[in-house]
Amino acid sequence: MSLRLKLLANSWLQLLLVGACIVLVNLVGQRWFERLDLTVDRVHTLSHAGRLLMGRLEKPLVVRVYFTQDLEAPYNNHERILVDKLEEFQAWSQGRMELTVVDPREESQQAEAQRLGITPIPYSFRSESRQELRQVYMGAAFIYGDVQKTLPAITQVETIEYDVARTIKTLIDADDIRTLGFLGGHGEPDVLTGRGPLEALRKTLSQSYNLQTVQLGGETGVPEAVDALFIIGPQAQVSAREQYQIDQFIMQGKPVAFFLSNLKPDFRTFRTQKVDHGLLPLVGHFGVELNQDLVADRVQNGKMKLPVRQGDYLKYLPVNYPLIPMTKRLARDSVVVKDLDTMTFPFVSSIDVPEDTAAVDYEVLARSGPDSGRIKAVKRLEPHAYERRDPSEEVGEWPLLVTASGSFVSSFRGREIPDSPPGGELEPFIEESAPTRIVVAGSADFIANNPAFMANLADWMAQDEDLISIRSKSVQVASLEPMDSGERLLVKLLVLLVPLGSLLLYGALRSFRRRPRKKAA
Repeated sequence: MSLRLKLLANSWLQLLLVGACIVLVNLVGQRWFERLDLTVDRVHTLSHAGRLLMGRLEKPLVVRVYFTQDLEAPYNNHERILVDKLEEFQAWSQGRMELTVVDPREESQQAEAQRLGITPIPYSFRSESRQELRQVYMGAAFIYGDVQKTLPAITQVETIEYDVARTIKTLIDADDIRTLGFLGGHGEPDVLTGRGPLEALRKTLSQSYNLQTVQLGGETGVPEAVDALFIIGPQAQVSAREQYQIDQFIMQGKPVAFFLSNLKPDFRTFRTQKVDHGLLPLVGHFGVELNQDLVADRVQNGKMKLPVRQGDYLKYLPVNYPLIPMTKRLARDSVVVKDLDTMTFPFVSSIDVPEDTAAVDYEVLARSGPDSGRIKAVKRLEPHAYERRDPSEEVGEWPLLVTASGSFVSSFRGREIPDSPPGGELEPFIEESAPTRIVVAGSADFIANNPAFMANLADWMAQDEDLISIRSKSVQVASLEPMDSGERLLVKLLVLLVPLGSLLLYGALRSFRRRPRKKAA
């Protein structure tokens, strides 16, 4: 064989080997790959929980994004962030996720978007030279077999990974959506129909759970479909029969959260009213003692609009209120609160907890500040009444939110079952619970002031902790801060003078280097 043929064969062999290596690298890269994310919190890297979620796909997942092009800030970045995040999910789907992005300009595309549940939303833009008002699309539809979910209006992207993960999880677990029960019938705030903060909380929880009002006192107790029970601020006494049914719900190994106010404010008279809900002995039996006091914090507290006289006028102005303590002293190792910044506890009572026992683990999720005090027999509510410490006030870091996890003994062990139906069959009685969770806070107003925590708590009680870790990730769109006139002048001078000064300096250096050569010549 001639040298020329050998070189030609060698060239073709090298080309084939390079092609084979490229194919092999791509095949390996489809299964094992890594992406470089230099952000501090790795917000652009799909979380471990998200990767596991995509591994649960058993059939094709079709995602169709309908996003109008050429929108102004901040929405001009929303589509890119959404699509980038969806591509991250797609990369871990093992080929089971199909992603399509559509700019719905044509009527047929708009009709398709609306058929999938994505409706146009009003969009307005105004500048010195242009004003625009139109209907735009900013949504995504997720289709998994016969089940469909939508994100109809993606107007914020801070929690986009959680929103996408929650939607996909709802599709995968469409046959196993859990139910949250809310005790009713005692003057509790109605989460299912309330307005304001309760409406926002209801909207958040209903995206992942079924919500149900629970009425107790009959023969059947808490419905079997309820997976977790919330008892929020009963204003009337909970009967012995109802307490027995709550007790037996816990004995079934199901979690219960108690948000109880022992004292409620009456702002017409600026006096407190005692709330006799009758649940303190039941909660105390499980090791959590909710005290008859209020915690005051004069250093870090919330504000409340109160009437303040200014001359001849009476105005409502925000006033620092020591009886609305705020705290950052949270259990950072707890998945429920570790990524929260501050929590607000309006008119909260302190809690005493025992040392951990063999069967139950007690954890304080939130404590008041070191300068806070707990005041017994609070009667007056005027803010100025607590500018100085009360003589009966105890200073310290008081537990405000507590969890108890483990196996519990029934508070009705050795007692007669209350209001048992006469002549009927004996009710099955559970004496000791399977491992479960109990949450206690001494404020019913707490839930409206801490929606992020309530969403985390619902996931934790429903044993869905993976979603909590995803929710904590936040994507922030970088923005330019406006400059004042002095800063703008400084920037203009730098832009004009720095290049000119650099050029003059370069010319001076060149001239200095050439002078000795001319003398030597």
